[in-house]
Amino acid sequence: MPLKVTLVRHGNTDANNERWLQGHVDTDLNKNGLNQAECCGERLKTASYDHIYCSDLKRCKQTAAAILAHHSPNISIDYIPILRERDFGKLSRQPLKYLFSESQKQGLTMDQFISNFEGESEFTFRSRVESAWNFIIKDAQEKQYQSVLVVTHGGPLKYLTSYWINNEFKGVNEDLKVAPVAQGNTAVTYIDVTDKTIHEFNSTSHLVNQNSNQPPPPAV
Repeated sequence: MPLKVTLVRHGNTDANNERWLQGHVDTDLNKNGLNQAECCGERLKTASYDHIYCSDLKRCKQTAAAILAHHSPNISIDYIPILRERDFGKLSRQPLKYLFSESQKQGLTMDQFISNFEGESEFTFRSRVESAWNFIIKDAQEKQYQSVLVVTHGGPLKYLTSYWINNEFKGVNEDLKVAPVAQGNTAVTYIDVTDKTIHEFNSTSHLVNQNSNQPPPPAV
């Protein structure tokens, strides 16, 4: 049975703009993020979803709610912790620049530095994200869903992109550039799992009225 998956990064938060490590900190969308989520909901209002898988953190719940506002209230949704952003442990709430400067000062890789502060190692995080993807695909196929929505974070989306590339998922045409980059807030990625084609990637065309010259917030 064919399966199509739409993935969306959560909307903007103050932590995104202030460049500090959110990780598992349960932050809210700011005014801009709520507007982005509403725009994303408007964009996806004609889509049809059998089920939604969403990170259990508020910034993703709020994004999913804005999308769901355009759909039947009967659509089922699972809030699953394995879709969370990377856990930065005791480094949570620290500025991103602190992660760079202190790891260098101590002669450690950022991965070692994060692990030393009880955060998830890159290997553990990558494994969790891949497990989340495999769980979603297996669950959707077992329940015979044909179209599902996934609302998650920048970090998981970045590692999932590497996973897709390594497993020979291809862009639907040569103009579609697929790479493990930081995705924009409420960016949309659309995949046909059955034939391993990526039809949209990191698309924020619904945010045309916002300043497109700003780089996407880091996946933290």
